[in-house]
Formats: sequence, structure tokens, C-alpha cells
Amino acid sequence: MTKRYYWDALKGLFWWNSEEEGILASSGDSSLVKKFSNRERVVLENGVEVWVRTFFLRHHKAHKLPELPTVVFIHGLGGQLNQFEHLFDYFSHFATVLSLDLPGHGQSDCVTDWDVYAQHNLLDLLLKFINSREEVAKDVVLVAHSMGSVLATKLAGKDYLGDRCKGIIAICPPVVVDVKSKSILPYIPEFVFNIFRSLDRQGGLESKSIRRMVVSSDPAVRKRQLRCNLQVNTAAWLRTAYGFVPASEDEWKAIHCPLYLLGAEKDEVTPPDKHISAALSYFASTSGDTCPDAVESTVVPDVGHSIMIEKPQIVCGLIGDFVTRKVDQKLSLAWQLGFLASKKDKWSLKNESKWKLVQPASDRIESSPFRAIKTLRQDDPVHNPTALETNYPDLSHIIDISRETPPYEPLTFKRIRYHKFPTVSKIPPTESEVDQFIQLVDKCLAQTPDGVIAVHCHYGFNRTGFFIVCYMIQKLKIGIKDSLDRFAKARPPGIKHIHFRDELYVRYDL
Repeated sequence: MTKRYYWDALKGLFWWNSEEEGILASSGDSSLVKKFSNRERVVLENGVEVWVRTFFLRHHKAHKLPELPTVVFIHGLGGQLNQFEHLFDYFSHFATVLSLDLPGHGQSDCVTDWDVYAQHNLLDLLLKFINSREEVAKDVVLVAHSMGSVLATKLAGKDYLGDRCKGIIAICPPVVVDVKSKSILPYIPEFVFNIFRSLDRQGGLESKSIRRMVVSSDPAVRKRQLRCNLQVNTAAWLRTAYGFVPASEDEWKAIHCPLYLLGAEKDEVTPPDKHISAALSYFASTSGDTCPDAVESTVVPDVGHSIMIEKPQIVCGLIGDFVTRKVDQKLSLAWQLGFLASKKDKWSLKNESKWKLVQPASDRIESSPFRAIKTLRQDDPVHNPTALETNYPDLSHIIDISRETPPYEPLTFKRIRYHKFPTVSKIPPTESEVDQFIQLVDKCLAQTPDGVIAVHCHYGFNRTGFFIVCYMIQKLKIGIKDSLDRFAKARPPGIKHIHFRDELYVRYDL
């Protein structure tokens, strides 16, 4: 190692380098996480007050369905709730979702009192958080990563949730842990620990700190992991690690609900051949009286400890399948749509009376390949998929930017090609989302150069207008005022939310 290596590490104790500054310029939170996050005060049993960041997203059709378990997410040591963003989005279509940043993690406050990070206090915090919401169902399903899996295992015990816990998904769980070394943690000065951290991250996206967590060479994945590493609070990490107590064999065996152990083949932190194998061995000799209703495991190939960042689609699919089969069949979009259909409510709309007053579709927006439309409804006599194809023969594609399952069946289209591009309402789309939208539009136009693309959110004004105007500015080189005016002329009164219009001017007129 060169002198430059150590010099850069020394500088890293006091300043971020340019790459790190660029990555930290963004919090890393998705629009969904930003919209449904809050800060809440929790008082622990020892009287200490803790302010934590929370995430709560209620299932939008929960009031029309039988009571469903709430899905609670618990991150690990050095983690934060935004690591679950893909799972939040996936589950929120058919369940109420709940999570928080543990003290000193993510955007929760770092408390100096070491006792706050003791495991019994973290469990107390989680239980109070779950019980504090009247909207949350009595029963819960716990989805946890790394150290969070140990918290979930203990939280499912009879002293905490007990029979209320209907399922546990343990992602990369630490099962066999040597805790002897943790006794020195209170004696390690934070400055000394920061030296090790600075040395560990030398090399940026190719550093040991990144390679330890992810296998993927995708720069976006590695940047996200680096951001997560940089956001770790040293004091909180040391205190939480010191308070960590692994789940004993008896505690694992005491689980009485379906358990899914999800591992990563190339996990260097909690190798599955050591940890998941150990957990499975506990149950191999367990009598039927105490064995969980179902214990399953999967090891995903060619992925590291941060499996939720590297392979989010696979993780969502595997967990969703297990939950539907072994935990509760009602936690399935297919089951819920079938239930609502039996109640003749499958194609229900929010604010239906307001929706009916909105013009179904705009004129073609001047100098662009777009029409703005409101969402369709399958059983509406005027604005349904068949009527849209009949009334607008120029349409070749439809981009649905609403986050919810559409109140119509996309397979009904015969000519128009349907694309789902979910985004969050009330918040201006991020620059990354705009870039992805532009790529999708370009792909559509490459397939049908002369076709017109319909775009819709719910009513077809704010998010729809924002994306269309961004495309007109960036790709068609039309000025911001002209783009806004042309959209408003075709879809009066245009973009209604002033903060959406202001955001466009900030991005394109400064």
C-alpha cells in the first residue's frame, strides 16, 4: 500500500472526497419513502426519550377487505429503512406496511446513552412502535435483514408479540455468532474506529467495504451501498453492536409461526452455509409440538449480503410467494382482487364523482407524441380500454404512472401496448424517474415512430403533466414556458400543483 493510500485514509477522517460528496448529496430515499416517512417520539421503559424516523403506508383498500396482518420491516446493524424500499412498494399493494430507523441509524437521532442500544430496549421500542398505531392490525408478519432477524426472532417470543406474529422472513440472518470480541467495544475510541472505517473504504466503489456487501459490478448498486456505508453513525454502530445478543437455539426453536430463511450465496457477512444451515439444523431435531408450521429456506446465487439492493425483484418474488403460501393467502393481490370482484368492487375508484367530471383524454399536445388521459375504468360506459382504442385510433402505447393496481384490465387492449411505470402522487418525480420515463418513451417511439402515447396518473394533470413537460424540454428542446402552455392548452388548466411547476423552473430555468 502506498503513502497516497494512507494519506487519503487520513483525509477521509475529516473530509469527504468528491465522489463521496456527490453520493451524499442525495439522501438515497425514494419518493415512496419520502412521502410516507415521519419523525416520532418514543419513550422507552427506562424513561429515555428517542426520536426516530418511521415509515407507515396503509393499504388503500384495507377497509374493504377482511382484516390482514401488518407487514413490519426491521433493518440490521448499520442499516436503515430505505433498504426495504422495493419491498415496501411490493407489499403496499396488498398489505399495510410499517418500519422505522433504529436509534442512531438512518434519520433517527443518535442518543449517547449506551443503555438505549441494549437489545431489550430495542425490542421494547419496536413493540411500542407497533402497538402505538390503532390502524395497525393485531397480527403482524416480520420481515427482517441481518441483525434485524435476531430482533424479529426475539420479538416473536411469548414475552413480546407471541401468537400475534404470523410469520417471520429472516434475510441473511446471523445465527452462529461469536460475541466474545464485543466486550472490547466500549473501550474503542470512536476516533480509532473511524480510522479503520476510513481505511476500509479506500478505493471508493471498488473498496473492501463495498465488495464485502455486494457482488454486482453495477455502479448504481455500488453507489447505493457506498451511500449507506457513509451514512452509518460510528457511535450508534458501536453501541448497537455492544448491545447485540444473538438468538439462542432455544429461541429459534420457540418460533411457532412460518419461518423463511433467505440467504445470499456470496454473503461474506453471514454466509448461508454457516448461518442458515445452523438454523435448519435446530429444527431438524425439533419435535412436531414446537416446530414452526413451515420452515423453508432459499439461497439466491451470485449475490452478497445487501441482497435487497442487488436483486430486489427476486427478493420480492420469493418472499411474496412464501407469504401467500404459508402465512396468509389473503396477503396476495390476486386473492384480494378476486374477493373485491365477488363484492362487485373490483374496479372501484377513489373520488369517483370527481373522476367522472374530468375530461377523459386531452387533445394531442402540440409538437409532442402525447395525449394526457385520466385513468380508465374497466366497467365505465365511456372511458374503458375498448372505448379508448375505438375513440383514439392514433394511440399506440399507454404509460400508467399511477402506483396502484389499475381499475381496468390492461389485457383488454387489442392494439395499444400497456406499460406500468409506478410513481408516487403529490411529490414531483425525481430526476432519476424522469430519466427512466424518457427512456421508456423513446423505446415506445422506436417501436411505433408515428404512434401517439397516452400517459395517465389518476386524473391526468400533475404527475402526468410533469413527465410530459420534462420530455418536451429535455428531448424536444421546447422551452419550459412553451411546454407548460402547450400542455395546459391541450389539458386545461394544465399542471395544477404550484410546487410541481416551481420544481420544473428550478430544474430547467436556473
